[in-house]
Amino acid sequence: MQAVKSAAVAAAGRPAAARHFQPSGQAPSPAASQRSRFVAAHRHRRALRCSAGPAGGPPPGVGGGPRDYQVALITGGNTGIGFETAKALLQRGYYVVLGCRNKDKAEAARARLKELVPTSRGIEVAIFDLADLATVRAWAQRAQDFGLPLDVLVNNAGVMACPQMETQDGFEYQLGVNHLGHFLLTNMLLPLLSTADRPSRIVNVSSAAHYFGHIDFDDLQSRRQYNPWKAYGQSKLANVLFTYELERRLPLAANCTANTLHPGVVNTELARYLLPEQTAWWQAPLLEVSKAFALTPEQGAQTSIYLASSPEIAAVSGKYFDKCKPVSSSGQSYNADVARRFWDVSAELVGL
Repeated sequence: MQAVKSAAVAAAGRPAAARHFQPSGQAPSPAASQRSRFVAAHRHRRALRCSAGPAGGPPPGVGGGPRDYQVALITGGNTGIGFETAKALLQRGYYVVLGCRNKDKAEAARARLKELVPTSRGIEVAIFDLADLATVRAWAQRAQDFGLPLDVLVNNAGVMACPQMETQDGFEYQLGVNHLGHFLLTNMLLPLLSTADRPSRIVNVSSAAHYFGHIDFDDLQSRRQYNPWKAYGQSKLANVLFTYELERRLPLAANCTANTLHPGVVNTELARYLLPEQTAWWQAPLLEVSKAFALTPEQGAQTSIYLASSPEIAAVSGKYFDKCKPVSSSGQSYNADVARRFWDVSAELVGL
C-alpha cells in the first residue's frame, strides 16, 4: 500500500518546520512464560524509544513477543484532546506512545501523565515532526524494522486556521499537518497494525468543519487565494475521505478498523492562531462566546477514547462519529471516486 507525503503539529508560535508561503508442542512452564513476557516487554520498551535520529538499536523483529497489554500511539499526545486521550488509555491499561514534535514538551507531558496515572503500564515518547516528512519516515521505518507491535493509532494532532505558510516539503500547512503527515504515518505503520491474530484500530480526528470543506484538485495547496477556514475545511474533509477509503482498501484479513470523528468545539491550543489582530471586528465577540461554551479537553476527548478502546465498536469500521454515536458526514465525503482520486494524489505527493 502506498504511503504519503506529510506535514506537522505546531506548538505555540511558528513551528521550526514551517515556512512563509512562497508560491514446540509442549506448553511452557509458568516461570518460563513470565520470563518471556518480561523479556518481550523489555525489548518492546527499547523499540518504543526509537526516534528520528540515526539508524541503530534493536534488530528487526524486536518488540514483537507475546504480551498481555495493548499499545497506542497518539499524535499530539502532549496537549489538549491528545493528552486526555493518552491519560484515559493509560487508566485502561494501555501502553501509550506520545507522538510529538517538541521533545521538551513531550517529556513534560510524559512526566505529568506519570503523576496522574502512577499505576500506568508505561509511557514512551516518539519524536517526529509532521511538517517534515523525513522525520516521519525515519521514525516509522525504525518502528517497522524493530517490529514494534501496535494496537491503536490515534491521528489526533492538528492545526486550525493558521496564516498562509508551507511545510518543510512545500505543502499548504493545514493540509500537510492535518492530513498528509498522518496519511504517510498510517500507511507506513499498517504492517504493524494489520495482523490476522490481533485486532487493531485507527482513529482519525476530523471536525464538523469538514461539512464546509471541498477538495479542490486544481488548487490543492490553496495558492490562488488563501482562506484559512477553507483550507481548514479541506483538511478536515481529507480526514474523512482518507478514513472511508482506507476502510475500503483494508482487506478483511487485516483485522483492523478505521473510524473518524468530530470532537466537538473544544477549548484547546488548536485555536492558537486566532489572534485578535487576525479576526474581523464582528468575530471577536463570537470567539469569546464560543470559548465560554466550549468543551474542556477531557470532554472533547471522549469520542476519541470511545473509538480507541470501547468493545462496543470492535467490529465497526468506516464510520463518522459525534458524541460517541455514528452520524452522517458530508455529501462529498461519500463520493468514492473523489476519495479514490484523493488517495492517489496524496500518495503521489510523497513520491512513493
